[in-house]
Amino acid sequence: MGAEQAQVSRRAKMQRLTAIESLVKQLRGEAMLLSLCPQVNPASVVEKMVAGIDTDASARYEQVAHRTLDQLEHLELTGRTDWLAVPLKTSRSQAVAQAVRAARAEIALHLGLMPARIPAREEVERLTQASELASTWPSQVRLRPASEAEILWIYGHSTRRGLIEPLLAEPGQGGARSCAV
Repeated sequence: MGAEQAQVSRRAKMQRLTAIESLVKQLRGEAMLLSLCPQVNPASVVEKMVAGIDTDASARYEQVAHRTLDQLEHLELTGRTDWLAVPLKTSRSQAVAQAVRAARAEIALHLGLMPARIPAREEVERLTQASELASTWPSQVRLRPASEAEILWIYGHSTRRGLIEPLLAEPGQGGARSCAV
């Protein structure tokens, strides 16, 4: 879901709310919708501000950008990102296989070994299943897969709330593994 909601009209916000409400009503199982506030790098704000502008031709605008950066560095900047986690359907045989793998992984950790990788075939099946599920959701809600870096940030964010934390990775960094709204 978009982080730039402060700059849109009330009507657009209501349309987005209606689309999200429709999406939530379609969900089955124990879905989780997270709305988190990652810190924003002041330099990235200024970079977006000067993108596409020839600062050599406008020394005054470059000075404004530097002053803006100086001011933003003294503020706590945050954005808003929304994330949706939905359980995928699992057959009995898949559930048994997952339980066995989880038990093996637990034993491996206690023995100081690395757990086995998830089979590539299962990963492809799950990614296909997630894509098929996401294709049934309202088109007004823009979706994209979350990267591994973003998923790790979400897990870490819950333990660091209110503390200085690393910046959320930009979309496209890391491999895509689950759907983010």
